[in-house]
Amino acid sequence: MRIGLVSKWIASGQAVVARQLRSALEQLGHQTFVLARPGSGPRAKAAAGAAADQLDPVWEQHGVSHASAHEVPLAEYEDWVRANSLEAILCDENYQFEELGRLRAGGIRTVGRFVWEYFGAEHAGPASEAFETIYSLTRCERERYSELGIESPYVPWGIHPELLSEIPGRAPSGNGAAEPVRFYFPGSFLGRRKPIRKVIKAFRRARGDHLRLLISAQVPRGDEFLRAAADEDPRIELALEDEPESRHRARFASCDVCLAPSRWEGLGLPLYEATAFGMPIITNDRPPMSEMVLDGSSGVLVDSVRNGEARSGIPAWDPEPASLIAAIERLGDRAELERMRTGVLELREQRAWEHTVAALGRLFR
Repeated sequence: MRIGLVSKWIASGQAVVARQLRSALEQLGHQTFVLARPGSGPRAKAAAGAAADQLDPVWEQHGVSHASAHEVPLAEYEDWVRANSLEAILCDENYQFEELGRLRAGGIRTVGRFVWEYFGAEHAGPASEAFETIYSLTRCERERYSELGIESPYVPWGIHPELLSEIPGRAPSGNGAAEPVRFYFPGSFLGRRKPIRKVIKAFRRARGDHLRLLISAQVPRGDEFLRAAADEDPRIELALEDEPESRHRARFASCDVCLAPSRWEGLGLPLYEATAFGMPIITNDRPPMSEMVLDGSSGVLVDSVRNGEARSGIPAWDPEPASLIAAIERLGDRAELERMRTGVLELREQRAWEHTVAALGRLFR
């Protein structure tokens, strides 16, 4: 089948998912083509500008066309479909229901997915008309679609082989509790779903001179709160520059624990990266974050406190402070950390990429 993917195609989680989906579809024998939508808003422009300066080679692939705007004109869609003789298109976070509905009416199979923090009840009807299939990558996403009257096939997201190729070799521990334990906080653009202040406060209250916290975020001009925290606690390190994926992942993989509480997540790619790198995870005991942790075995799920809601109406959850501090101190113990690495290997097997490929195969049959 000739399948087109409509997605951002540079420096974003959506683009990483699209690139990995593309590899799975080609593994299944499909021919794929990409229509790269420019991002929208200042955050997307900053990411695109930084990525353009770096020319990250992972995005230099065959069959990529660049759309003129984030809201792609219908004629541009039609020209792309016709030029590549497409039979189906696969979209991520595409709310152009009128244009996609016209393509579907013209005989193109339309398949899509949305992150649940943006997709509300008002979108269910128009999306169902525009898309032949709306699929889910998490169980909680599928349950929400069901509540909105949408039957959604579940494609379990797995750990892509490109991540497994970047697993670092770990030196054997020899100094017990005195050996530094490095926690990695994946901050991205530090939007509202990232409870960064609560994480820093909990880490500073956690006992242990051997504890280290690396905060990775795309805020190259700096954030006064972050810089003040790093100045006040020598255990905190900042990595605020944007960088190519290979360098980002090497920095991530050099740490010991993924400290990733979140008020909500769409998919939570850092949780998959951490599992690939053999790192236990600390996050909220709420889905979809909790779907990627075997509590007490591959990481620690912390209690949560309701803190408003996301745009779509789903609840937002803060990590409970005492529970978060206890989790940091627990995985700050080198013996407990090494014990949990075994559970991470078990979870990695459960999330093998072959399950994703098989589910996509069923979806396109």
